[in-house]
Amino acid sequence: MKANLKDVTINERNEALIKFAQTIDFTELFNHIEGFIKINCGFGQPEITTGRNGDVYVEFTSVDIKDQTGPFAHILRKCHITYFSNGVCRNKETQEIRYWTTVSIRYQHHDGGSNGMDICYAQYSDSEGWTFKNAGQR
Repeated sequence: MKANLKDVTINERNEALIKFAQTIDFTELFNHIEGFIKINCGFGQPEITTGRNGDVYVEFTSVDIKDQTGPFAHILRKCHITYFSNGVCRNKETQEIRYWTTVSIRYQHHDGGSNGMDICYAQYSDSEGWTFKNAGQR
């Protein structure tokens, strides 16, 4: 599954980064997450966005997985697997472009409070493909 463009402002600085992001297949990332946490996440279509300074991001979110959280299903209002932070960047020394993301579980309590925790760190480059560090392995 490759990312679609959403709210993207293309400029000279980020054009190559956006083109790179469009080539990434997120299927391996999503399969890794589901295999690690043992939950069917039903991820939606990833979307490429840019910040106001032109930085490039790829957003993704699962369906609400609250009902798959065992005893926590009774105390949560919502629960999703999503990115916590991410970006597409160029290595200044090698000029290689890569995508990195911290994947998190984000949940909302019935009283309205919310929180989350990291699941894994993932990185993609053309030279190495996807690499992963699961929570507890860093």
